Formats: sequence, structure tokens, C-alpha cells
Amino acid sequence: MDHPKKQKGKKKRILQIKHLNFFYGETQALFDINLNIMSREITAFIGPSGCGKSTFLRCLNRMNDEIHGTRVEGRVLLDKENIYAPVTDVVELRRRVGLVFQKPNPFPQSIFSNVAMGPRSLGLARGEVLTAWVRQLLERVDLWDEIKGDTSIPALSLSLGQQQRLCIARTLSVKPEVILMDEPCSALDPIATLRVEALMRELRKEYTIVVVTHNMQQAARVSDKTAFFWLGELVEHAGTKKLFTRPEKQKTEDYIRGRVG
Repeated sequence: MDHPKKQKGKKKRILQIKHLNFFYGETQALFDINLNIMSREITAFIGPSGCGKSTFLRCLNRMNDEIHGTRVEGRVLLDKENIYAPVTDVVELRRRVGLVFQKPNPFPQSIFSNVAMGPRSLGLARGEVLTAWVRQLLERVDLWDEIKGDTSIPALSLSLGQQQRLCIARTLSVKPEVILMDEPCSALDPIATLRVEALMRELRKEYTIVVVTHNMQQAARVSDKTAFFWLGELVEHAGTKKLFTRPEKQKTEDYIRGRVG
């Protein structure tokens, strides 16, 4: 099972968010969000705690559906198809748009089982093909040499940084198009953080990545575009260098300079 080939030519809009509003019961958490996310780029979401970044991220693969009493207005288009349409296969959506959580969450099983479970359950591979695919993914996230090729090791015996890279491999195993990352480095030490960031930069050659981060330095290091959220609103979205050096909105500049938030 080869990973997706790098596309050539002009980048396209893989996700289009149009007039998105989100509610927890009667409380509105997101207000009229409009945003285009381009293929094979890293887009970072920044903003203070509670501003709606993670809520919005979870709207992109309908993980908020699991929370009772929530509702969405507006549209999220994945390759021009509305993911909130009644006919949407949510399982298939979450295969195409995977999510890496803030805290590493490997299954309490072997390393092999963690990576193989998705392809096996979806019928994507079995036998020697599956074994080769697991090895390829572990090499991709720089785990294969660290575990000396022993995929029978319990996943929970790995360090936190290794567990997070394993979770990324698990996400990649079902061939997603978009990878969502919800503060993937917040539980990691600086060295493990830099390894995940390097992996993100490598993966952007073939995947679209959307990452929520409280760390503005991280957003500046890894992302192509940055979106700044404030109290449930998208204040500004631009190329990362431009947003950090020449923001158009005063609120963006105040946040970046540490005057608010």
C-alpha cells in the first residue's frame, strides 16, 4: 500500500467553510466563520483559550456530533461536497479527515495492532501487504528504528512523544486527505515537540494539515497560513509570515504582541 502520491500543479481548495455557526445548546460558540483551506498546506489556528479553535477544528470532521445538544448552521465543503448533508457517510468522512488528539491516545494493545486496526477493519489490506504497510508507516514517523522493528511492544510502554507519533501513523494508516491536529505537542517535551513539527513539515508534501496551537512560535515555525480566532469569531486569516509581521486587524496585532489574551 503506497501512500498518496504528491500532486503537481496549482494547489486547490480542499475545504471551504461557508457561514458556519455552531451552538452548544442555546449558547453560540462560533459566529459566521468563512474560510478556505488549501491542499498540501499547514494551516494553524491561534487564539486564547476558549475562543473556539478546537470547536471549529472538530466541525471539520463532525466530531462535535458526539456531543449531545450541539448543532451546526452553514456548510463545510470537502472537495465541494457538504459534509453536513444528510447523505454523508460519517465513518468515511472521518477516514478522509483524520484527527490527532491533544493527548496521545494509543489503544492498550501492541504497536502493530494500533496501526493495523484501521486498514484491517476497512478492508484496505491484510496479510503480508498489511505487515509491509505498518512497517512503512512506522518508518515514516521515525519509530521503526527506535523500536528495533519489534511491533509486538505494548503501545503504552512508549514515551509520550513516541505515542503521539504512533497516533499519527495510525491516522495515516487509512489514507486520509486531511489531518486535523488539536494541540498535538502540548503534552510533549521540547525535543519531542521538534520531532513532531519536523514530521508535520514532511507530511505537508502529501497531506493537508490543520493544527490548533496555543504556541505562536510553533505556528510561525510550521504553518503556511494562520487563522486568528477571538471569542468565536475568525478575526483574520493570512499567510503566516504576513499575519505575524503585518497583520491587518488591530486585534490580531494586540494578541501577537501580547497586549491582550
